[in-house]
Amino acid sequence: MGQVHSIDVAEYLKVSKPSVSGAMKALRGKQLVVKEGDGVLHLTESGEELAKAVYEKHVFFKEIFVRLGVDEMVAGRDACLVEHAVSDEVFEKLKEKYDHVWKDKEA
Repeated sequence: MGQVHSIDVAEYLKVSKPSVSGAMKALRGKQLVVKEGDGVLHLTESGEELAKAVYEKHVFFKEIFVRLGVDEMVAGRDACLVEHAVSDEVFEKLKEKYDHVWKDKEA
C-alpha cells in the first residue's frame, strides 16, 4: 500500500485540503489516525478496526440496495449515508435477517 498524505485524501474525496486537515485533526484527537513528520497518514489499530466496521456496513447496504434494483451508483451513495447512521445493534440484527432472507431465496 502506498503512502497517503492529506492532499491525497482531499483529491480522492474532491474536497478542500483544509477540510481534510480539520477532519484529520479530529481523527488524531480520537487516536484513530497518526501523522508522521513527513505528513504521511496511518490508521491506528483502533482506526483500522473502525474503518473495517464501516466498510462492512457499506458493502452490506450497497448489496441490499443493488439487489432491490437500485442503480449501483445510487446504491453506493446511499450506502455511504446509511453506514454512518445505523447503530451496531441494528446492523447486527439486519445482518441476521439478511442472511436468513437470502439463504431462503437461494434454497
